Amino acid sequence: MNVEILEKIGLTNSEAKVYLALLELGSTSKGPLIKKSGIASSKIYEITDKLIGKGLASYILKNKVKYFKAASPKRIKDYLAEKKKEIVKEEESFDKILPFLESQHLFLKEDVDAEIFKGWRGLETAFEDMVNTLKKGEIDYVFGASKGSNSIRTRRFYDKYQVLTYNKGIKIKAIFNKDAKPYFKKSKTIKKHIETRFLNQSTPTEINIYGNKVLIIILSKIPMVIMIKGDEVASSFKAYFNTMWKVAKQ
Repeated sequence: MNVEILEKIGLTNSEAKVYLALLELGSTSKGPLIKKSGIASSKIYEITDKLIGKGLASYILKNKVKYFKAASPKRIKDYLAEKKKEIVKEEESFDKILPFLESQHLFLKEDVDAEIFKGWRGLETAFEDMVNTLKKGEIDYVFGASKGSNSIRTRRFYDKYQVLTYNKGIKIKAIFNKDAKPYFKKSKTIKKHIETRFLNQSTPTEINIYGNKVLIIILSKIPMVIMIKGDEVASSFKAYFNTMWKVAKQ
């Protein structure tokens, strides 16, 4: 019964058996612990290491021999409290990606159109659509912006894009990968219409959200753009952007 209870709070069957054996034996070496717990000799150190990692056991060396000892059962309360904190953190992390997961779910429900553009000319075609679609004062939302695999060609392209959007009065809200911050700051083109924040992570793709369209941009040696058109998809991606905007730093 005690083994089942310990399993319910998160220990494995083997960890529960070893912990209960340690409670009965007190300070003990490997041999008696194997016999009492019924755990194979080849596994005993792996399991005691996991219990030590969870704060439920400890060991000392006597004449180069390890002697293990169970932590007080009250330590299990601390272990459960730590698990609660971890669960809260996991929920917070999940909340951050929930809008994105919902957007994928909606993508399957909604009747959407999708196009694929390849190469730098294809990239230009996709961005021309963005510039032509948005009106003065409207916003292009950019997430995961980076310098790509060809930083010189990428800068040349985006410098042109920044001028076009500025001249038309289009605003840009961009979340850059943190390692792209110096790259962006060194740009000599107009940046008055761009509001930026930065995330301490790398993303393999860039996402642009404008109107009812989403551009998924892969800045590899030969760039590729996937353009998705759909109100619900664009709305969900925008919700995801707004969530990450709150997390990102200026």
